[in-house]
Amino acid sequence: MGYELIAGMDEVGRGSLAGPIVAAAVILDRKSFMIEGINDSKKLTPIKRNQLYKKIIASCACWSIAKIGPAEIDRQNITMANIKVFDLAARSLKIKPDIIISDFINIDSKKLASASSTGFIPISKGDQSSVSIAAASIVAKVTRDRIMEKMALTFPEYGFDKNKGYGTKKHMLSIQKYGPTRIHRMTFRGVLEY
Repeated sequence: MGYELIAGMDEVGRGSLAGPIVAAAVILDRKSFMIEGINDSKKLTPIKRNQLYKKIIASCACWSIAKIGPAEIDRQNITMANIKVFDLAARSLKIKPDIIISDFINIDSKKLASASSTGFIPISKGDQSSVSIAAASIVAKVTRDRIMEKMALTFPEYGFDKNKGYGTKKHMLSIQKYGPTRIHRMTFRGVLEY
């Protein structure tokens, strides 16, 4: 590519029925590129993800997190919230990258304000082919999982510590029985019916 400072970006929680969408931006340096086991967060166990998360944030050149809550997702729609959370994560980096790469293909770089001066390259299945994007996927996933585990303490009947807000059978039954909570996305199918 010919770029020196590459920010990998990824988001988690796009298809969830509850909780925020979280994006991470990670700029790896030579040392953090050598961390063994960095892979798409969905392919890692929770224990391995947590171990890698600690190593990534301790050794990368720079990282940032951004999140958008369910009320704003409902106001904007998930695609616009996804673009905004990416922009927020990119703008939060303390080091300006030469380029931002992500596997979020459905994004017009003109809509991503931070890309106007940086450049943005979407890479199909990037979390599987780019260490930078995979590192961002790990940071985003661990961050969001921790948020949902805390929410499980407030709303124990929904099992957020297990389902992380996704529409599992048990979660759907809880919505039917107890109704949606303040952290549910009221415009999402599976929630809006209640």
